[in-house]
Amino acid sequence: MNTIWEPDGELFLRLAATKPKYMALAELIEQSIDNKQLTFDQRLPAQRTLADALQITHGTVTRAYVLLELRGYVRAKLGAGTYVSKDNSLLHELQVSDLAASVQPLMGQDSIIAKAMQDLSQSHTELAELMTYKLNGLPRHQRFFRDWLLQRGFACEQHDVIFTQGAQQGIYSCLSTLCEPGDLVIHETLTYPGFFKACNNLRLCTKGVALNEQGIDLVQLESICQSQPVKAIYITPNCQNPTNVRYSEETLQALLALSRKYHFFILEDDVNYCLPENWRLPLWQKAPDRVFYLASFSKYFSGGLRAGYMLTPLLWQQQVINTVHAQCWSVSMMNFELMMRALQSKEYQYNQCKLEEELRYRQECFDKVLRQYGFEAAFFGLNICWHLPDNLNMHYVAGQFKAQSVEVRTLDVFASPHEICDINGIRFTLGGPTTREAFEFAMARVDKVLQDLLVSSDVVI
Repeated sequence: MNTIWEPDGELFLRLAATKPKYMALAELIEQSIDNKQLTFDQRLPAQRTLADALQITHGTVTRAYVLLELRGYVRAKLGAGTYVSKDNSLLHELQVSDLAASVQPLMGQDSIIAKAMQDLSQSHTELAELMTYKLNGLPRHQRFFRDWLLQRGFACEQHDVIFTQGAQQGIYSCLSTLCEPGDLVIHETLTYPGFFKACNNLRLCTKGVALNEQGIDLVQLESICQSQPVKAIYITPNCQNPTNVRYSEETLQALLALSRKYHFFILEDDVNYCLPENWRLPLWQKAPDRVFYLASFSKYFSGGLRAGYMLTPLLWQQQVINTVHAQCWSVSMMNFELMMRALQSKEYQYNQCKLEEELRYRQECFDKVLRQYGFEAAFFGLNICWHLPDNLNMHYVAGQFKAQSVEVRTLDVFASPHEICDINGIRFTLGGPTTREAFEFAMARVDKVLQDLLVSSDVVI
């Protein structure tokens, strides 16, 4: 397809008012590709033609095309011009609308990693280092990620960053280090299912504690502590999965006091995505002797990269490293090399800003669809928690979504297999649909299900 594309001059001027002209032009073309005004394999205007149309220099267009190629939107064909390389067709998206997997939409992360891999391939010395066993990262990885955390406000000057193949390995390693078979570990009533898998494998006893608007129920927690020894508690305080509860500072301080009083440790999982204005420094910062901090880049960049990290109390640090070592002789240093290079790239922050904007847009759209039918839900980061009215059963509702090719999670997925779950609801996630158009198609399907539910809600028990 070689239809001539006409750039929007007014939009270009608005974009250029806040950033360099080459970046404004690149964003203008990105938007046109994402909106399907420019389609896969379509030829972009010749650089001189576009420069004349927007009254900018030929060099500005050249820089914009180079930037777009770096981001994976276009490719240059020698002697033939520049063509759209991003496949924005919906053919591969229309099978199933995935509103179940808590992942980020791909909005350039693949191009950032591709550039990191390309740059790394030119350095045989650094590649050779990555091909050897290294228990907890190369020295340059330790320096970089510690400095990165320091820049975010972590007081971790004296700590090693413990690398893992994702936060799941961190959870398992901490529990394995702290606990013996039969020990009791407390968790939020609904929580990350991988926690239960780790506890089951380690033959640990678990007990759920209810959540309220401020976080975990401290009265119920203390009652348990008074009746039996508790070894640890696993919490997700910045963005609880799946309820989206955010712990208050008062609850966190009281929880820390209970930890000291009853001698249990706190596993603080910070893997879930928060928009920048909602993220806060972890409880670990206030009690590095009691708290094991777990995080990863899965929900912020790419789940498939498997790059997680931990900060632990200094007295437990070597034991946790040894536990990780017992599971794998060395975590993949290639993953952390690529993540380090991604974080150092100019495109990383741009990518994060795009993800923020997209998630805000998706939250607003989803909220609008729910509210037009009189429903409300809790929104935070990638997840949406929808507590259903009594006349709607979550399994029936999930079945209706599945019939419309929409995948969702019922809340009992996040409950302990050993405890009765009487919570009735659905968790949606926002990142599954890769493109804006695929997301809007998913919203049309959601709208259809909600409309049908209201018609038949008098008989849905």
